Amino acid sequence: MKTKRTITIISIITALAIMAAFGIFRQTTPVKAQDQAPPVGERFSFGMVGLTDRQTMRVNVSNIIAASDSNWPPGPTRVAIIVVNSRGQLVRNRSGEVIRRVVQLERGDSTFLDVDFDELPPGPIRGQLRAVVSVIPPPVGDNNALQDGVCIPSVEIINNSTGKTLFMNPAVIRGFNPQPDPPMPE
Repeated sequence: MKTKRTITIISIITALAIMAAFGIFRQTTPVKAQDQAPPVGERFSFGMVGLTDRQTMRVNVSNIIAASDSNWPPGPTRVAIIVVNSRGQLVRNRSGEVIRRVVQLERGDSTFLDVDFDELPPGPIRGQLRAVVSVIPPPVGDNNALQDGVCIPSVEIINNSTGKTLFMNPAVIRGFNPQPDPPMPE
């Protein structure tokens, strides 16, 4: 019994010594700090829409800065459009490629991304999709500050046979509360 206890104590001390040796000789990875925070723009999220046979979901984005507006910094606005399914996973076409679009929108320009139900992999009769649009406008001056409200996105469902828009859905900025303030007591 005494021998078993001695062996256990020696094993524990040896294990602690090995862990201490690895801890002492292990080098830490140097870290480099950024001098400025990376730009974080607006992110627009849409509600879920249903898409069926012979329909296309079109995500539109328009840069609303006028070409002659001197209140805004020069340069394009970066726009990324993605589409996710009801589980939040990126939607892919029949070839397995992620359906997305990343563009640099100049002032006054617009872009769109079409998702045709017939180009999606075989699946349910009705696809549940949600568009997400990220907008990063050019920074203002050297302080890397960004201006909000430079782009307006929307989602529409189009009937492929007639080309008519069945409905259109404007975006909601994350954190925006469209409810009015309650009335003040008198």
